[in-house]
Amino acid sequence: MDWLLLLIGALIGYLLGSIPTGLWVTRLYGVDIRTVGSGRTGGTNAWRAAGLKAAIPTILGDALKGAAAVILVRWLAANFFPGADATILALAAGLTGGAAIWGHNWPIFAGFNGGAGGITAAATAMAIFPLAGGIVWITGALLIWWSRMASVGTFSVGAVSLATLLLFALNDIAPWPYVIFGAMAFIGIFMALRRNRQQLKDGKERVITIW
Repeated sequence: MDWLLLLIGALIGYLLGSIPTGLWVTRLYGVDIRTVGSGRTGGTNAWRAAGLKAAIPTILGDALKGAAAVILVRWLAANFFPGADATILALAAGLTGGAAIWGHNWPIFAGFNGGAGGITAAATAMAIFPLAGGIVWITGALLIWWSRMASVGTFSVGAVSLATLLLFALNDIAPWPYVIFGAMAFIGIFMALRRNRQQLKDGKERVITIW
């Protein structure tokens, strides 16, 4: 019966992650974000499509949906699966968070055309294991500031999520099932940024020009 929680978690994570915040927000300003810049629905492209007024709610929405999915599944576990094994609970949280990132990147509500998953992954990491999430946020922010490239910071979110949670698990600081989240975050972001990786190699990657 406890395994049902994993299925519920994956479904909740994917469906909440699939909410195309950037697409809906930019439509309020008469713009289809998928026709601008990278064509993705994340905060950076929302900025290109309709400015800061669209980027802020997009970033907030993309952050909240992943974290909310984990919080909701933990609430369901506490109220409807009170005897669930600790390993199952940790696995449910990790799987839910990973599914939220994949939902953001390949949303069922927007023709499977979404974002790269950086903000969603960073916020979800904070909800799953705050210590790891804090490291992810700081690393991502510093790399964006240093490189002035959103893709560099986004890729670091996936890589650092996996590396940090794996390191914590090896040292008995975090439950091993949380590594599932790190792996799904890394895979989801790595796949979403395949075009950006080529642009970086070619020296053609877009640079953030606000500073």
